[in-house]
Amino acid sequence: MERSVITRAKNAEIAVDEALKLLAVPRESVQIEIVDPGGRGMLGLGNRLTVVKVTVLDIPAAQTPAAPSSAQQELAPETLETASSGPAKPVASYGRADEEAARETQEESGEIAIVNGRFRIAASGGRLPLLTPPAGAVLLKNGVPVGSKVSVAPGDELELDTSPIAEPPVWRIELDEACLRAEMHVKPGFERRFSLVDSKAQPHLTVPVTETRALMPIDEAEVRGRLKDMGVVFGIRAAAIAEACRSEHPGTFVVAEGAPAVQGEDGKFDTNFETETKRTSPKSREDGTIDYREIVEFPTVIEGQVLVRTLPAKPGRPGRDVMDRPILPRQVQSIALAAGEGVSVSEDGRRAVAMRQGMPRIKQQGYRVHLSVLPKLEHRGDVDLKSGNIRFRGDVEISGGVQNGMKVEAFGSIAIRGAVSGAAVDASYSLIASGSLIGAQVNVGRRSEFLDQVEPLMLEIASQTQLLQSAIEQLSQTAAFKLNDIEQGGLGALLSVLLRGKFKGLHSVLSRFVELAAKNETQMDEEWKEYAGSLKFGFLDLRYGGFRNAAELDAFRRRTLEITEGFCGPQDRPVFAELQYTHNSHIYCGGDVRIGKGAYNATIYCQGKLETAGTLRGGVYFAAKGMNVKEVGAPGGVSTKLQVPEKSAIRAARVLEGTVVQIGRRSFQFVEAASNVHARLGSREELLLF
Repeated sequence: MERSVITRAKNAEIAVDEALKLLAVPRESVQIEIVDPGGRGMLGLGNRLTVVKVTVLDIPAAQTPAAPSSAQQELAPETLETASSGPAKPVASYGRADEEAARETQEESGEIAIVNGRFRIAASGGRLPLLTPPAGAVLLKNGVPVGSKVSVAPGDELELDTSPIAEPPVWRIELDEACLRAEMHVKPGFERRFSLVDSKAQPHLTVPVTETRALMPIDEAEVRGRLKDMGVVFGIRAAAIAEACRSEHPGTFVVAEGAPAVQGEDGKFDTNFETETKRTSPKSREDGTIDYREIVEFPTVIEGQVLVRTLPAKPGRPGRDVMDRPILPRQVQSIALAAGEGVSVSEDGRRAVAMRQGMPRIKQQGYRVHLSVLPKLEHRGDVDLKSGNIRFRGDVEISGGVQNGMKVEAFGSIAIRGAVSGAAVDASYSLIASGSLIGAQVNVGRRSEFLDQVEPLMLEIASQTQLLQSAIEQLSQTAAFKLNDIEQGGLGALLSVLLRGKFKGLHSVLSRFVELAAKNETQMDEEWKEYAGSLKFGFLDLRYGGFRNAAELDAFRRRTLEITEGFCGPQDRPVFAELQYTHNSHIYCGGDVRIGKGAYNATIYCQGKLETAGTLRGGVYFAAKGMNVKEVGAPGGVSTKLQVPEKSAIRAARVLEGTVVQIGRRSFQFVEAASNVHARLGSREELLLF
């Protein structure tokens, strides 16, 4: 079978060389025929390539011709001598039709295949197969790595590099902030090998390969050494280290873990009484009327009742971090019971017991729980000139009324069954008035001016007295301090020196308190008078030697704190006023005000809500948290004004003409009666009535 190749080149020599390369035979075993000598194109435009046909001769080995001479190997412009012994045959130039016919007979093909792990390249004509190297593997062409798509010829040597490619593992160890965990972050390493996969012949071959991976384990001894260098010696987890070193997937492994501290529990306390005032519904009498006097139940205790039991604190358990350092739990706190009026604390500090009947009061400041029992004063009959004014530190219940010119003050709640006429009533927490209020001055939930003035003074006295105690203790340890003189004459002389020197500020505060106490002596009860006397004769009037020793000074300081706690700090009971009927009275309340029957020409100012089931005729009524009334206004044209802040609203079932409603700075006067009125401000602060 004849083997021949047609090639094109700039000249015949290059075309022949390319043909010999494709046929992989020597020049002496082929016949060369110049199909088209080339030259300039038609009309002198462009250059035509030289076309050469090279055919392999089937020559017996015994008749193999001798190599042609150098003269015979030279190619003339239009003739080329073949490998036969005959004379050279001139080849004439073909016309355009002959050239196209020659090109149609030309066969071009190039393919590459992989058979039994070896490349097979076949090419004919002027086309060579293309090859794309495999990703990740190294392919060599004639000993040079192939980086991208290339063409290959039958004479090229192709080889896949099958030597292992090592990707070492990457790992690190990190400690958390508390040094309780050591985590090993692992990216595994592998040794990769590639091998060829057989493929059928194709013009463009992307070399198929198979990959095998062998894990490159991490050295466990190296990991343990790294932990030791980091100081990790406690809680090492051998199984986790082995798993991390042999893992074939990226991950995080806890290779050491400490023992966290077990936190303890602070002390707690349980109360054995009701701590809040209960509200009940009004009760119906047999005659069909409503009893509004029994709508509030105040918590009470009896003498000997255990008020509070404390539960001891539970200490925690220490732990250890991965560096074998101790981790201490936080310090637990125990509940400290402080006994106020009417309360006794057991020797072990676990129980607080009521020493009298009355209303319990509890106040917690941190882990200090202060308890007291406020007594309840029950006054039979009216408060008049015969009984005198009532000032009581606790709750007051009056079975009668309060007559003109009298005054009732209570640091607690007040309940009055009769009428209050031309009198003053001052309650720290609540007022329940079952009778009428006529020309009365009522103050509920607002402290007296005296308490407002002495509160900051007493807090400063308690603080400075503690510093004074420390100064006296330091002086007692010096050689110049004559302890015998103090034991005989008391602390008076030393206090006089300190109050004129380092503690001038305390002297000024003490003097101010004595001045205020003298001005308000008529308003002070026996407890306040006793305290003011101990302050005056303990620090300022030293004719009797002042405090005798450090124990008396410390008792005064603790007494100051107890009294201050009695009226300072947040209120622990609700503030409200329950009224039935009020006329020409001025009422202030720090909480809600509820009126059963109505109010006439009254001035009521409350910090909570104002609610009434009756009528409001004449007067001014202000409620910080809004109001809900049944009927407001007077037919005779008496001015009645309802007022609330910007963010509150007014609701009235019926409003008579002449009534003024004011919300913030916006107001409106009704010129005719209206029903189901709801007044509030809109988004643009306009007054809305609907």
